[in-house]
Amino acid sequence: VTLDVSLFGFFKTRLVGPPVDFEEEELRKAAGGEGKLLDFDKVKPTDVPLLALSGGVKVVGEASKIFREFIEGLDLFVGRYLVLIASGYIILKVIHFKIFPDFP
Repeated sequence: VTLDVSLFGFFKTRLVGPPVDFEEEELRKAAGGEGKLLDFDKVKPTDVPLLALSGGVKVVGEASKIFREFIEGLDLFVGRYLVLIASGYIILKVIHFKIFPDFP
């Protein structure tokens, strides 16, 4: 049994259950934790604009992914209840006019 918690796919945390990979966890602990995501000491000055541009594109892409997932979830929620309400209304009117036509 596992319980993973995340915020729109980011900041994933496993609350209940074993780590993702026991061997990988042990190697990471032995190496002294996680390394840097990006080492700016190794970036050439001529590559900084390209790095900034690609980082900006990545941020915009991730933001649009989060927005898309939110809109899809909202659409699914609204669509389900729209179908339920419309079907219920049609069934109610069929019963009202066809089965009990003299009912006010």
